[in-house]
Amino acid sequence: MTRENTGRRRWALVVAAAVVCGLALVPARPASAQVGVMVQPVGGRVTGVLANRCGATDSDHYGVDIAGNSGMAIGAAYAGTVAFAGWTSGGGNMVTLSHAGGYQTRYLHMVGAASVVVGQQVGQGQVLGHVGSTGNSTGPHLHFEIRRHGAVYDIRPAYACGGMVTKGAPINLPFADLTPADAVPDRFAFVNSAGVVYAKDGAYSSWRAVNAGGASKVVLGGNWIGWLQGGDFFVKDGVFGEWLSMAGGGQVRDIAVSGDRFAFVNSAGVVYAKDGAYSSWRAVNAGGASKVVLGGNWIGWLQGGDFFVKDGVFGEWLSMAGGGQVRDIAVSGDRFAFVNSAGVVYAKDGAYSSWRAVNAGGASKVVLGGNWIGWLQGGDFFAKDGIYAEWLTMAGGGQVSDVALTGQDWFAFVGGGNFFAKQGAYAPWLTMSGGGQVSGIAVTT
Repeated sequence: MTRENTGRRRWALVVAAAVVCGLALVPARPASAQVGVMVQPVGGRVTGVLANRCGATDSDHYGVDIAGNSGMAIGAAYAGTVAFAGWTSGGGNMVTLSHAGGYQTRYLHMVGAASVVVGQQVGQGQVLGHVGSTGNSTGPHLHFEIRRHGAVYDIRPAYACGGMVTKGAPINLPFADLTPADAVPDRFAFVNSAGVVYAKDGAYSSWRAVNAGGASKVVLGGNWIGWLQGGDFFVKDGVFGEWLSMAGGGQVRDIAVSGDRFAFVNSAGVVYAKDGAYSSWRAVNAGGASKVVLGGNWIGWLQGGDFFVKDGVFGEWLSMAGGGQVRDIAVSGDRFAFVNSAGVVYAKDGAYSSWRAVNAGGASKVVLGGNWIGWLQGGDFFAKDGIYAEWLTMAGGGQVSDVALTGQDWFAFVGGGNFFAKQGAYAPWLTMSGGGQVSGIAVTT
């Protein structure tokens, strides 16, 4: 036998063995592929990646296991058609979606019957069912698979044992023949004078009421819409999701949401936070707080005029700004900002770097989004594209009562009780909601 024939034979044996073991993997880096087109269907900790069960080996395991609390909503990784929705002996309650380009995604072990039916068209992020432990399962988790043309897709570059994933975040893999589906839409929300929260996905879509009234604040984060109503904290998993009561008893004074992290301040000033809508709350301070903010992995709070943060729910707390002079705070990624009693806005990149003043005084509120720093000063809206940039007047006239901005260059403000927004610092303003009834706004992308 020639050396060439021997090499061909060895290669054929390798391929055959891979197919027999069920691991005829589609390469994770095909040419000309869009990266991050599919999104994470749930948030949680990775407990298995293909044959690696994070401590054991199972050659018949073809997906990623993401541990989570029973009842967590499972979103579609990409728009598609429901090819299967029902019971399987190993997968329990299961949904299979067919997508463009020959892709399929599978969602196993749901706690109850699927929320969709065979033949139904679903959008990216649409709820398919809820995390459970049905079928061959040892605890609540989602077993999530990606296949293409029937072959298991190699997801290993995107997942690591023990790592955390965030629902709705892009899956860091290339997907040939798929195009971005705007999984994380531009979402807008406001509270009107009757306390009704309205939300919509896309600047030109229609508003939808998400409560019956009585709200005093609305926040957005990941796919979640949260609001404070009568001292209680409620959320919805998307504009069309079911609402959940996060914290009741009429004791909630402030709220925040970022990705799958939730936080609130109670009437004693204790800040509580948790990762995952169905997990347990954990106190992160001893009391006295008046405001809580979330950004990146950071939890920040305003307490007695001082600014504190924690790097995650279980991290150590740091004093960011003391002296009892802090009046407002903001966090976005690793950027921090506060307003002191003279209305001077200070900002810095990195928890241990030095503060830098970005205005001369008179500010009452600071907001952060992407590289932008924005503040409300004397009824006007100002912004800077980074700590060292020149400031811009976004909206003047002394009529601005609330401001917001995002990392995708969306700017928003309330002026005269109306909601205005625009994408791009130099774009024209859009009237999002008129009638002079808007009292608070939120925007996320």
